[in-house]
Amino acid sequence: MLTELTLLGKSDATVAMVIDTLVDLNFNSKVLRVVNNLNLPIEKEFSHPRFKIELIEQLSNREGWFVLGVTKPNAKKAIVKEFNGDELKWIKLEHPTTSVSSTTSTGKAFSIGPLSVISAYTKIGDFVTINRGVTIGHHVVIENYVTINPGVNIAGNVIIGEGTMVGIGANIIDGVKIGKNSIIGAGSIVTKDIPDGVVAYGNPCKVIRTV
Repeated sequence: MLTELTLLGKSDATVAMVIDTLVDLNFNSKVLRVVNNLNLPIEKEFSHPRFKIELIEQLSNREGWFVLGVTKPNAKKAIVKEFNGDELKWIKLEHPTTSVSSTTSTGKAFSIGPLSVISAYTKIGDFVTINRGVTIGHHVVIENYVTINPGVNIAGNVIIGEGTMVGIGANIIDGVKIGKNSIIGAGSIVTKDIPDGVVAYGNPCKVIRTV
């Protein structure tokens, strides 16, 4: 029985999504710990009658299962490095309303929100976060530490490089390659390849500046 789960890092939106997913999965843990090691402001109070939520500043117990409590790629990388993430037991969180093809492969600490769909033969790396209402086509490659925000539509044969973030409601056309550590703005229509390390947005999506 899973009796304890720890979130490493904290952003309010991420913690809220994780709690909702755990409740809908009938999570039976007694304790949900949130390690606020980034010293982020405590803006919201989190509680739930089903399990106790503990907000702590430092991680003293490395036993049990872990999940990332942030979505920004750089924050995810920093947390995994700080806590030597390869030695931890990471849980995959898939909301019960999602549809993930049986031919899709997903890496460790994969998290996907409600009402999202991943089609056949897609490959997803480690520490990838896919939010609610996302549609991903066939033969897509999503590399490590990528974050896909709500309402994004990704067509088939797309490649998204490590550490990239795709903004709310963006649409990525078939066969596009997006480089590493880039940011795609909300609502963008991506029709051409995007290089590494840039901020790009618009319809059509264009490079605006370097990160």
